[in-house]
Amino acid sequence: MEINFYKKIQPYFRYMFIMLIGMCMVKTSCAQEDPSNSLYLFNLLNINPAYAGSRGTLSITTGFHKQWVGVPGSPRTSTFSMDAPINEHHLGLGLQLYDNRIGLEHTSGINGSFSTMLNFADDEFLSLGLQGGILNYRIDRTSVALPFQDDPAFQYNTNVMIPTAGAGAYYQRPKFYASLSAPSLLVSTVNLNKIVSVNSPSLKNLQVILTTGIGAQLSDDIELKPSVYLRWMNGKVFDVHVNSSIWYKDLISLGFSYRYNDAILGIFELKINNKLSFGYSYASSIGDRGIFSQGTHEAIIRFDFGPSDN
Repeated sequence: MEINFYKKIQPYFRYMFIMLIGMCMVKTSCAQEDPSNSLYLFNLLNINPAYAGSRGTLSITTGFHKQWVGVPGSPRTSTFSMDAPINEHHLGLGLQLYDNRIGLEHTSGINGSFSTMLNFADDEFLSLGLQGGILNYRIDRTSVALPFQDDPAFQYNTNVMIPTAGAGAYYQRPKFYASLSAPSLLVSTVNLNKIVSVNSPSLKNLQVILTTGIGAQLSDDIELKPSVYLRWMNGKVFDVHVNSSIWYKDLISLGFSYRYNDAILGIFELKINNKLSFGYSYASSIGDRGIFSQGTHEAIIRFDFGPSDN
């Protein structure tokens, strides 16, 4: 009886979801979007421009993230990125394309990343990076079928171009890395179909992301790689991920991730050869969201054009 009840109310949940987005966005929307952040587990370039070139080779990565399968209008994100070092000058360059959809919102954009590396040893370095780009932010309100077509909240669409910027630092040595970044250095205020203002964030709305991990060799063939992700804003940490994976001969791994008050993930990675690798994760939501969702899927493919350092 309980399952049938939730099946019956799911269409109403969909309508309320669309109404909420439409009514909230008709006035003003503030913030730079970071739609690719959910894919950071397999590619740190999604959250930190200083990662560009750190693998020591030209890398091309494509990823897909589908959140809350079974919930109409749930988020889905596609990304494409490439980055490479310029060894003669200890520099790195990166490029990202992304497309994100959630409900009536559609965000697509491009980012360029630049990094400079300070080498302390052959296998130890600190990289500092900057990122800039532009995103196209759209809300298609007029396509919604409503009982009352004269609802003023759904008479206008939004289609604006918004500048983006980010900065970060990345440190790596054998069996350890640390990433600190602020991927949203601009706060844009949008009113219907125009940008009202573009400002730098204050200490209250500046987002800072810290992620760090280690490698622990358990045997000649097995290595444990735990990591943690913390996102800070407004004086407190509001997003915490604890991750861990076990690698066999640096070829295949199984792992898990716990995202505080959000989801539990299973993670699989496979290095098909020294150039091509594949990653996949499945997340099960915690709490009431799990009633409506059939889980979250994430997949990524990476191709390295030479032997990588990481």
